[in-house]
Amino acid sequence: LKGNEIELDELRVVISSPDYEFLLHLYNGLQSKKRFEYKGYEFIRRKIVMGEEKKITSSVVIFRTLSPLLIEDEKKIPIAPDDPNYEKHINYLADTILYEYRGRGLYKPLTVRPIRFKKMVIKESNHQFTEKYGEQQHLYFTAYHGLFHMSGEPADLQLLYQLGLSKRRNQGFGMLEVEEVKE
Repeated sequence: LKGNEIELDELRVVISSPDYEFLLHLYNGLQSKKRFEYKGYEFIRRKIVMGEEKKITSSVVIFRTLSPLLIEDEKKIPIAPDDPNYEKHINYLADTILYEYRGRGLYKPLTVRPIRFKKMVIKESNHQFTEKYGEQQHLYFTAYHGLFHMSGEPADLQLLYQLGLSKRRNQGFGMLEVEEVKE
């Protein structure tokens, strides 16, 4: 860290989607471009690797978060995994995500059992927020990173794995990796 900047030798970006046509266009577009500029920084693309997607065929899976989960209640107050309402809020969020993607929510409610979670406070800023509140102000999100057991309909679990499960997924929250599919 150097002030408000992070110095890196390498940056890896992982993208997940159930839409294979989108991924194909993204892949081809990235192949045709070697240099990217963003906010005065230059990024040079080195290589693109297609990861192997796991197939969920069981109603029970253990997920590991690749990016933290941001789960909030109706008042935008963060919900911790040990909160008695955590599962209710995960179900609401999952139902909304699936409804927006496929026009139908969950086939059956999810059960969620945290195995190991670590609290993370994410400091963030964006153009609109900076314009409204100034350069010195930041957004803070309380999120959780770790391992959890989830059961539900395999088709729902597969899509949540591909789409992510969190508020602010478009900002990098909620990416999941399958640790184990229970038989």
